Amino acid sequence: MMEETMNQVYSKTLKGQEEIKTRAGGLSQRMRQLLIFIDGKRSRDELFGMLKGDDMDALLAALVEQGMVEASGSAAPKAAAPAAAPAPAPASTAAATAVAAAPQPAPKAPEPPKLDAAERERRQREEEALAELAMARSFMGRMS
Repeated sequence: MMEETMNQVYSKTLKGQEEIKTRAGGLSQRMRQLLIFIDGKRSRDELFGMLKGDDMDALLAALVEQGMVEASGSAAPKAAAPAAAPAPAPASTAAATAVAAAPQPAPKAPEPPKLDAAERERRQREEEALAELAMARSFMGRMS
């Protein structure tokens, strides 16, 4: 049963797809990241490997409870490495086998949201204030 949970695959519901577009549900950043990575192909363990943290089961359960994702099946078990080398493939299928065995690129991380002018200005003021504070501390350190 534990292995079944680990191989569980989840898919976004229509509500989850709408949440990605509108952000109307007010999800936390971690919960939104998890929702973004849920694609109906990755197992629970693959998702948890992408987003490290002890809270992942709780986040996934919350997304299910809110109706944004649903269990859609189990991932196919990973094939064990063969004990002996396989027989050489015929020339006609060798290229197809090489393409199929090539590593797949990692999924892109979600892009940070575009900041409006007021938010950019607020962040710039905050950075300037921190820089002034650091200079003041450095000056006071030299005075002592």
